[in-house]
Amino acid sequence: MIDVLALKPLAKAIGARRETQRHFDCLTRQIAARAGRQAITAKVRSRARRRTGHRLYQQELADRLTFERWRELDAVTWRLRVQEQIIDEYQRRDDAPGLPVAR
Repeated sequence: MIDVLALKPLAKAIGARRETQRHFDCLTRQIAARAGRQAITAKVRSRARRRTGHRLYQQELADRLTFERWRELDAVTWRLRVQEQIIDEYQRRDDAPGLPVAR
């Protein structure tokens, strides 16, 4: 018999990790999009940017924006690591032999 009460915290932890991963993905998309917009704006304003290359300049902008938001990104990645540890603990606990099953 499957212990439904034991699976509930695991399901909650997996759901929380999924939400945190979505937040992290959203942050990285925002940074990439903003860097792209800024690179295009700078390219239009100054044709001298052709020498450095559009992609290289866009990557420099993305790195700068990532650095500006490092606290937020660091907090989200830390939260993901903690959630991974919690999920691993729940899975290890569920895989352990000899646990009593609630009926």
